[in-house]
Amino acid sequence: MIIDQTLAQPAIAYALGRQVGGAVERNLLRRRLREIFRTKSIAPGWYLVGAYSGAKKLSFNELGQNVETLLAKCAQKVVKTVKIDQKDQFNGQN
Repeated sequence: MIIDQTLAQPAIAYALGRQVGGAVERNLLRRRLREIFRTKSIAPGWYLVGAYSGAKKLSFNELGQNVETLLAKCAQKVVKTVKIDQKDQFNGQN
């Protein structure tokens, strides 16, 4: 995840390998993930979404809850990173 305020909306790529399943299963999971991300309000930026084979067994609601939890964890890490970067700038470090 790379936050980029210059984007009007998030740019999301999906990387689902063969370990997830055949083409039909991967496409179904990709469609589900697209719908979940479409309905979420996320910061503009670049996102790369991957999944393990267990994701195809989850219901749509379970998958959505997992995505929401993951986005919250990522947001916390981004806030920490931004605070550290700002601190370095004030100290004259690059």
